[in-house]
Amino acid sequence: MIVMEKAFEVKTKIMSAARISELSALLPFKSGDLVLTESRLAPQLQLPDFVSVMVRDDLGRGPNTEELVEKAVHAAGANCSRVIGIGGGAVLDLAKLLSLEQVLPLHESFTQPQDLRRSRELVLIPTTPGTGSEVTPYSAVYFPDLGAQLVLNSAALSADAALLCPEFLTDIPFKIFAASSFDAFTHAFESYLSALATPFSRVLALQAIKDLISSWQHIAGAGVSAMAAELAAVQLAGTMAGISYANAGCAAVHALAYPLCTRLKIKHGEANYLVFDAVCALYQKKNPQGALADIQRLLAALFNCPEDQAFSAFSALCQSLLPRQRLSACGMQERQILEFTDMVLTRQHMLIANGYIPLSAGDITAVYRQLL
Repeated sequence: MIVMEKAFEVKTKIMSAARISELSALLPFKSGDLVLTESRLAPQLQLPDFVSVMVRDDLGRGPNTEELVEKAVHAAGANCSRVIGIGGGAVLDLAKLLSLEQVLPLHESFTQPQDLRRSRELVLIPTTPGTGSEVTPYSAVYFPDLGAQLVLNSAALSADAALLCPEFLTDIPFKIFAASSFDAFTHAFESYLSALATPFSRVLALQAIKDLISSWQHIAGAGVSAMAAELAAVQLAGTMAGISYANAGCAAVHALAYPLCTRLKIKHGEANYLVFDAVCALYQKKNPQGALADIQRLLAALFNCPEDQAFSAFSALCQSLLPRQRLSACGMQERQILEFTDMVLTRQHMLIANGYIPLSAGDITAVYRQLL
């Protein structure tokens, strides 16, 4: 008999602030603070002069790379006692690395994560509504020599505190909001189906799914202007989904989205969205009566429709908010189907192993061919 350890843990203190102006009261700044943020956010923060500020987009655009992380580590120096990350997933992931006692050389840190130690307090403040990075022990870095993005998983990357402030989300474009919130949905969906799920992680996953769909339905009915009223709910749902997948993990949707991000440069949340329906249909075909049936019943209740129409109703809602593209329209070519399948099986094998059902190379190839 195979026995897997199933546990639930939250190491991060989670706080909320309605306004950016409340940050300094909940999080008094002090000498030795390093604030890592984005150029679009820096003017809103009104930081005291004694706080060091690093603007991530001054170091480079796109995902965190080996070179960008090395630049950031050298620029940060050794004198800061607390790292405060304020930004999207890439900013929060980089802030985690800057809080470590030693992260360079990066290759060694990724091969020996058990040796990582934190030497600085870490506070994370998300400004997008879906990555959940503020409550996970993960940090992703792209290594050009490998042609791959690797994810570092270490308890040392868990923040001491996370602060949710929906006012940071007010200026994001609707497409980014939709894609990022779908990333949160994928975290909740996949962690609920995971073999490592616990009753605690599943409660959070289901609540996140309910809240996200409720917000999307409101926006679909009232128009994009209704997004402002849903920012707090969607941000909170993203954090709940983040806690769930930090404990139970993700699976095939994330795995099949991976080549779309690294090869086609599609944003992470949108890549998950593009492959979701096909992966879900495969799950329904192979094991409709497992944990997937719980989500199907929930969707049927939320959409007030028969259970056999639940996933179709969900797909139609998503399509109304974020129209899908064929992968060929995103630049994928037929010759890349086998390459992408190989990338999933060799570089995302842990996610495939954690899946709701086993997926063969033929299954993965069929999904890409269907979506092309």
